[in-house]
Amino acid sequence: MNIKITLKKIAQEAGVSQATVSRIVNRNTNVSSELIEKVENAARKLGVELPREHNHINQTHERCHVVGILLTDLANPYFQEILKGVVDEAKLLDYGVQVFETYEDPRSEEETFQNIGKFNLDGVIMCASRLSRSRLLNFYQKTQLPMVLVNRYIKNSNICSILIDYEKAMIHAASHLIALRHQRIGFLAGPASSESSRIRMNGIKIAMQQEGLELNEEYCPRCFPTIEGGFQAMTSLLSPKYDRPTAVLAYNDLIAIGAMRAIRSRGLRIAEDISLIGIDNIEMASHANPPLTTISPPKKQMGALAMRTIYRMNTGDYEDSEGYIELDAPLTLRASTGVCAKS
Repeated sequence: MNIKITLKKIAQEAGVSQATVSRIVNRNTNVSSELIEKVENAARKLGVELPREHNHINQTHERCHVVGILLTDLANPYFQEILKGVVDEAKLLDYGVQVFETYEDPRSEEETFQNIGKFNLDGVIMCASRLSRSRLLNFYQKTQLPMVLVNRYIKNSNICSILIDYEKAMIHAASHLIALRHQRIGFLAGPASSESSRIRMNGIKIAMQQEGLELNEEYCPRCFPTIEGGFQAMTSLLSPKYDRPTAVLAYNDLIAIGAMRAIRSRGLRIAEDISLIGIDNIEMASHANPPLTTISPPKKQMGALAMRTIYRMNTGDYEDSEGYIELDAPLTLRASTGVCAKS
């Protein structure tokens, strides 16, 4: 029997995804008894017997209706907003949420992965994961646990990725600065291990290359994605050995807010002397001095969509073709950007 073809036919007959049928065949207990019965009826209708060694599923298993969410930093308002979206949607679906914080540390994230099976979860949402693609795929293949990645893409139709096109967003942001006559543009680049940082930097490079400009790597210091990290990186960027940039983009708003303090500590003015753009549009961005121009991803929507997707994976309402979801993040213009002063 060609099991792959058979599973696809059963999924079509039952009106569920092939991933759902696969979880049932592999005795994944995070599938409801109602869904198991639906799939088994579809198989019988097709005259197919599910593999006997996999057909014994513990239907007395009590579903916990709990989803795990891995966040790199609970102190970051960006992740707080995503979490709120997850929790609000979970309440509507009568689910609980178990939070794991990984502290921007791949080793801590790996340890969490090793222990996550103890929590008997019905799915896992991973925000800004630093783990390798192979490690994430191995985890999914081992557990068959419904998985949604936020701000991370893996080419696997059974794993849903919810993303912002940050390359496009940064092209827009950098083009805005270039239109304001800025040519020496810097980037406070965030964590070295972040794939998202590489994508954002690439967007800046594309925008500058389109105008015959080049992003100077010396203007792109790495830093921890916090206010203090931004302060230290911007302080370094303003050291006498550099011709200071006239505009700077930051990996996130926290870094940008730290950069504001560094700029003012040098007696420079934000917008008049150095323009500044952040990413995330956290609440404090609009209350900064001056208010911060920033890229604005729909944070709560991303969290709610991730939670709803896990639910649909568990109820058999998820299609493999939905494995990639891209949302827009417009540029919100405020007072931290201005026309480049003549130099």
